[in-house]
Amino acid sequence: MSPVSPVSMASTASTASMASTVDGAVAVAELAKRFEGGVADVDELVTALESAGISDRVAARRYGQPTVFALGEAVLALLDQPPARAPRPRPYLRAALRRSALLLAPVAAALAAADEVERVGWMVPALAAVLGWGGARGRLYTAAGAPLVAAACLLAPVGGADRRLALAVGLTGYALVAGARTGLLWAVPAWAASAALLAGVWDRVEVLPVAAALMLAGALLVRTHAPVTGVVAALCQGAAAVLVWRAASDVAVLASGVPMLVFVVCWHEARAATAADAHDDLRAFHREVRDLGTVTVGALVPPLVAGVALGAAAYRLPYELSGHPGARGLMLSGAAVLLLGGVLALTALLTARGRPVVAALVAAAPLSALAAGGTLLPATVTALAATYLAGLVLAAHAVFDPERY
Repeated sequence: MSPVSPVSMASTASTASMASTVDGAVAVAELAKRFEGGVADVDELVTALESAGISDRVAARRYGQPTVFALGEAVLALLDQPPARAPRPRPYLRAALRRSALLLAPVAAALAAADEVERVGWMVPALAAVLGWGGARGRLYTAAGAPLVAAACLLAPVGGADRRLALAVGLTGYALVAGARTGLLWAVPAWAASAALLAGVWDRVEVLPVAAALMLAGALLVRTHAPVTGVVAALCQGAAAVLVWRAASDVAVLASGVPMLVFVVCWHEARAATAADAHDDLRAFHREVRDLGTVTVGALVPPLVAGVALGAAAYRLPYELSGHPGARGLMLSGAAVLLLGGVLALTALLTARGRPVVAALVAAAPLSALAAGGTLLPATVTALAATYLAGLVLAAHAVFDPERY
C-alpha cells in the first residue's frame, strides 16, 4: 500500500469541509422555509428553534452555526423580512389638555374664593402653592406636605381673618395644587364648584374644601415618586410662580402661561419617548434627535423675544398710554407671565432629559429678584429674562444630546 501524502490529506479535508459548509447552507435554507412568515424577530425565532429541540450542539453539527442564536440570525437573513414599522409618536394633545385643566383648577378656585383668599393675606396661599407643587411630585411628598401647611397656617400672619379660615384656605389650596398630577375625573368637582361660585348660582364656598379633598385623595392613589432634586426643583418652580403673582398682583394673569408650558413639554415628551426606537440606523436616530431639538428650542424662542420686547416697550410707551397709571404695570405683568411660562417649560425639559440639578438651579434663579433693589416687578422681569436665556442654552445642550434619550 502506497503511503498517503500530506497534500492529499489536506485536499481531502478541505473538500469535506466545503461539502459540510454546503450541506449546512442547504439545511439552513430548508429551515428558513419552515419559518417563512411566522416570526417577527431573532429572539422569537431562537425560542422557536429551541422548542423544536435544536441546541447549540445540533446547530453546529447539522447547520454549521456555532450557536442557536447564530443559526437564528442566519435563518432571519434568508427570510429577508421587511424592516419593522417604526413606532408612531404617542398622542400628546389629550394629555396636554388634561394637564392644563388640572393646573388651572387651583387658579379657578382662587378666583371663586377671592374674598376668603384676600382676608387671610398672601402668605397662606403662597405657602400652600409652593408646598403643594412640591407635593405633587410623588405620593410620599403629598402626604407629608399637608401637616406642614397646617402648621404654617397656624403660625403665619393672617390679618383680620381667624385661624380656622386660614387653615381652610391653606389646606384647600394645598390639596388643589398637590392634586395636579391626578386624573382629570378627580378635578371635575373642583371645576364644577368654582364655576358655580363664579357664576353666582351658588354662594356656599364650603364646597371647595370638599372638592379639594377629592383631588388630594386621587393624588394619593397615584403611584408616583420623584427624587429629592425633583422636589427641590418643584419647590423653586412654585416659589417663582408666587414671586410673579406678588409682583403682578393678579392671580388670573398666571393662567395664560400654563398652555405654553404644558403643550411644549407634552409634545417633546411624546416625540422623545419613541425617538430611540423609531430608527435602526444610528445616523437616522441622530437626525431625529436634531430635528426634535430644533423644533423644541425653536418653540421656546418666541416667548423669550416677546417677553423681552414687552418689558422694553413698557418704558417706551406712546404718549397716549404713558399717562395711564396702570399701562406700564400691565405690560410688565404680561412680560413676566410669558417669561415665567418659558422658565417653567425649560425646567420641565431639563428634568425630562435627566438634568434635575440644572433644572433646580434654573427654577431657583428668578428668586434673585428678591435681592435686587428697587421695584419688585421690573426686577422680576429682568431676573426671568436672564434665567430664560441661560436656561435655553442649557436646555438646548440637553435636548440635542443623543445620550439623553
